[in-house]
Amino acid sequence: MALKVGFIGVGGIARRHLENARKREDIAMVAFCDVVPERARKCAEEFNGNAYENFVELYDKEKPDAVIICTPPFAHGDIEEEAARRGIHFFVEKPVAVNMETANRIARIVEEAGIITQVGYMYRTSEAIKKVRELLSTRAIAMVQAHYYMPGLPSPGWWPKMELGGGQLVEQATHMLDLGRFLAGEVAAVTGRTARVRDWTPPAGYQPGPGLLKYSDSFEIPDTTALVLQYESGALGTLSCSLVPQKSWDVGFKVVADGLLVTIEGANARWVGDEEGEMKAGPNYPAYVLYEFFDAVMAGKKTDIPYAEGVRSLAVSLAGYESVKRGGAPVALSELVG
Repeated sequence: MALKVGFIGVGGIARRHLENARKREDIAMVAFCDVVPERARKCAEEFNGNAYENFVELYDKEKPDAVIICTPPFAHGDIEEEAARRGIHFFVEKPVAVNMETANRIARIVEEAGIITQVGYMYRTSEAIKKVRELLSTRAIAMVQAHYYMPGLPSPGWWPKMELGGGQLVEQATHMLDLGRFLAGEVAAVTGRTARVRDWTPPAGYQPGPGLLKYSDSFEIPDTTALVLQYESGALGTLSCSLVPQKSWDVGFKVVADGLLVTIEGANARWVGDEEGEMKAGPNYPAYVLYEFFDAVMAGKKTDIPYAEGVRSLAVSLAGYESVKRGGAPVALSELVG
């Protein structure tokens, strides 16, 4: 019998999950919900389900086994809570929230409900990343170095507002921080600095084109951020990120360990030292994180990236911002999680 699945939020990243779900004969996409009704209706027509504007109505009328939540960061909270209270398993895209109050509250509700959850940190499901984790598991890790440089500002209106999107550190660079946790273990403390080095005021006559934006009349977030991380193992880490417009995306990740230097590009990896090799992520690896969720729900098993993992990775980002508020003082993760 096919797993009945609903989608909450069908713009942006949801398209990838819709297409990957369509490839599974054991998945029945029954309903689609979005605050833009036309988007939900188009999905309903294309994938043969029903359209909704209200997620509670979808839950109560369709009674799905599971839902895929792909809303903007500020919309998380009630969607997950109402699903958990009805015993509906959920997959949620990162970040799980924009503040720890919401994330911790939902984590408690999820634990009480005993439902199966998965967070969309897709790099963790790459075969290459799993191999790197195995290689590092027996070595002392010295440094985790990451950067995330975007050539401009994404177009959604919530992106340049801190209370809606959380800034680049929460919305995009969370992938790098989560990858660091996956490979090097838990973060003990974070020190952060932010800056706004560019005037984002649109010049007279500016007309935004397709793709990333060079200007915004509602820009409220830092455009440049740097973190220093102290891992519980004693390893150190750094993250630098920027969305100041330049030529191209540049996302990089390296791990220095005893006898090994690992370089990760996208979800592919190579390593040199007392062992040498390289490995690709695998065909259509972005689907793996969703498929693991489907398989876990059907088998009644836990996933590898449950909601609690998303909470801990969010805490690393928010510890960076809290450090900035404290004048650059380190912030312990234990202050934020729980």
